[in-house]
Amino acid sequence: MTNNEQKSVFFINSLLVGMILVGTFNTLVYKYQNTTVIDGVTFIHPYMQALCMFVGEATCLVFYFAFQMKAEKDPNKEDGGFKILSIPALFDGITSSLQHVALNFIPSSIYQMLRGGLMIVTAAFSKFVLKKKLSNQQQFGILLAILGIFIVGLSNFLFRKAKSDDFSWEIKLISIALIIVSLFTQAAQYIFEEKLFQQYNYHVFYVVGVEGMWGLLYFGIVMPILNFTPCNFKEGCVFRNEKGYWECTDVFFQQLGADVWLTVSVVMGIFSIALFNIFGVNVTKYVSALTRTVVDTIRTILIWGIGLIVTATTSRVWENTSKWANLIELVGFVFLVLGNLIYKEMLKIRFLQNKKQVLIEEE
Repeated sequence: MTNNEQKSVFFINSLLVGMILVGTFNTLVYKYQNTTVIDGVTFIHPYMQALCMFVGEATCLVFYFAFQMKAEKDPNKEDGGFKILSIPALFDGITSSLQHVALNFIPSSIYQMLRGGLMIVTAAFSKFVLKKKLSNQQQFGILLAILGIFIVGLSNFLFRKAKSDDFSWEIKLISIALIIVSLFTQAAQYIFEEKLFQQYNYHVFYVVGVEGMWGLLYFGIVMPILNFTPCNFKEGCVFRNEKGYWECTDVFFQQLGADVWLTVSVVMGIFSIALFNIFGVNVTKYVSALTRTVVDTIRTILIWGIGLIVTATTSRVWENTSKWANLIELVGFVFLVLGNLIYKEMLKIRFLQNKKQVLIEEE
């Protein structure tokens, strides 16, 4: 009997809901950080934020050993080791770095449009690496979800306010290329984790915690380089003594010391990303990597709604307030929700139905 068959529908749905809610909270925490201004200087520390992400993941090891957690034993599988988890951690580190660099130079709406590509890449990897195939209904659901994400991103792109100091198309194209590459590394991480769960006995807390430890090692090597590598762009750099660098760890802690709520948000970010990864890796283990990428897009709706409230009631600008942009976004979200319902077969399309079990192994 498979892990998926052993777990109840309630347990699986709880994982999915938890992943959406905690993921939404985590994104909003980072939105708060990135719109915080200390003494006229915006809080821009993408690499330290990525490092904090791995700190959060590494804390899972504390709970794993403190509560003496044990992996579910499958006699047909070997016990998983420590070293092999360095591979998904490396994919995670590369993905975070590429996206953090790119997002300094392009609108978040473009990233949002490109996110739909993660479902395509993950679906392709599921077929060719895990030897799975999608039913016609699942394929249709993914296409609707991708269309919804594209519409949401396009609305922000068409109605965004132009910046006088916008970047050149050369830098934008390079940034888009970096994000496209990151989709492959992120999909590779998810698929590799699913493959590990198929072959080895692993506890989710152990996987998340060890990946966090490997991530800390990687960033421990990279961070000194980023602290002393000059950054000559107008935006996206951290300034120390009027000189721009890709990251300044000392400035990061100085700004935390100057704002208590910013410090609280960083701590909440550490723990929320740990919890988000626990939910996400559980979904990969008991359902699939593809389901993890498809369902995760739902949190875009919650982020949008809360962002509108924050923008309307505070001085922070989290979302576009244009009525046309929001009307188009609403249409996109309808497609997104329908796509998820169809993919999960909660809404059945009769002419797309077949008698074969979805996501079965090819013979």
